[in-house]
Amino acid sequence: MDFASGEATLALQGLARDFARQEIAPLTDALDQEKDPEKRFPGEVLDKGDALGLRTLSVPESLGGGGAGLLSLSFVAEEIGWGDLGVGVIYAQDWALAIAVSRLWDEAGFAAFAENFVQDHALHLAHVRTAATPAPEDKSPYPSDARQGASIEKDGDGLRLSGGARHVLNGAAAGLFLLESDSANENERRIFLLENRDGSGVEVARYHDPMGMRACPDVDLRFEDAQPGHPLDCAEEKWRDATHALRILPASAAVGCARKSHEHAHDHARERVQGGKPIIEHQTVGYMLCDNLMELDAARRSLQAAAWAAEHGEKAEPWRSFLAKAFATESCERVARRAMEVWGGAGYMTEAPMERLVRDVVAFSHAFGMGHAARSAAMGLL
Repeated sequence: MDFASGEATLALQGLARDFARQEIAPLTDALDQEKDPEKRFPGEVLDKGDALGLRTLSVPESLGGGGAGLLSLSFVAEEIGWGDLGVGVIYAQDWALAIAVSRLWDEAGFAAFAENFVQDHALHLAHVRTAATPAPEDKSPYPSDARQGASIEKDGDGLRLSGGARHVLNGAAAGLFLLESDSANENERRIFLLENRDGSGVEVARYHDPMGMRACPDVDLRFEDAQPGHPLDCAEEKWRDATHALRILPASAAVGCARKSHEHAHDHARERVQGGKPIIEHQTVGYMLCDNLMELDAARRSLQAAAWAAEHGEKAEPWRSFLAKAFATESCERVARRAMEVWGGAGYMTEAPMERLVRDVVAFSHAFGMGHAARSAAMGLL
């Protein structure tokens, strides 16, 4: 099946490819070397992308967005991830959470969200998992002011959110949080929206310094009497169907990063001469490059198939996005490691391009649920 047959999809893919090469890659190379995690946020490149309409691509055209579907967005995410995986994850999370709001809220609620999202050009989205009851102290080995798990409690006629949340991707720059909490009914979840503005009770407790994917801030948040909006109770199945994009789109960005590592390895193998011929003609190197192509194509196709199924309301295989995310993530790590090996001893030197790409895909393997978590979720849907 040719998932990219539509002209609109190909046009968006070309726009993203040009933007990744001309704007994202040159800027984020320097950000990756920035020692201070608080100074790595790629605000300049995101502003340029917003001017092209990238940030709001998943919002319907009738509400001021780009009107791109999930399958088209998977193509765009791969190109953005080629430029930088951290930037790709920021965009993927914006698109995926906007899609989730569109599927969870009613028409009027989503229209109000979309108006705010489209008009505020610096507004980004983040996802936070909270508890329905006060959570125990976090026993993580490193210090933070967000040690008490975040929980939502009744406060008169409203709600109050207090405590902390760890490892919130793009949490420092997010202007709106989608909060996910357990419900009294084990088959339901409670979903909230929380604005992050001055005086809203949201603070960054700690900036982490990850080994890779550094353009996407990884932070701990502290909530103090924050007031989320009216809760939305939704069935577990509805939440799962609303969040397919939160697994598919970030993983598509990771495929772009892995593809970039393969391209570097392929070019190096054609130029590097050993034994009187380019090393690409040596069987061991050629096999590694072939393995990379097989895994990249399989990972891309599995994500595209999951996106197509989610867009077309396929209910028979609800496990697809979980396993596609797990397979693609693990494939990307293998591809990047093989690509580094093609470079030999020079591959893991910091002056070579490979070590950064390996760091990025390894960092991504810890984001949006690791492989075992995805398999556990899928296992319950078999």
